[in-house]
Amino acid sequence: MMFLVTLDLRSNDVVVKEKLETEIKGLGNWSNRLNGVWFLETNNNAKQIRDLLKQHVENGKGDRIFVARISRNWAGFGMGEGFPEWIQRRDFGTFPNG
Repeated sequence: MMFLVTLDLRSNDVVVKEKLETEIKGLGNWSNRLNGVWFLETNNNAKQIRDLLKQHVENGKGDRIFVARISRNWAGFGMGEGFPEWIQRRDFGTFPNG
């Protein structure tokens, strides 16, 4: 399944950023063509991804994490060479009707 993971790291803590990036990279196929935004293909669900990531941020520092499952209904501009081919090869899973 494909997810969009957004990180708004207000604390500017380099160690936290590195830990989050390592965690995301360990979850599956990923791309981070936009600052603070990751496309992630994984078998985990959104809550599991969030919970894995939030253990690396300190409460009260203002850091934010948002995770959402995405479908093949996407459009982009300026995403860089190879991105359309990369994302077309990903498994988006199926979505229930309605």
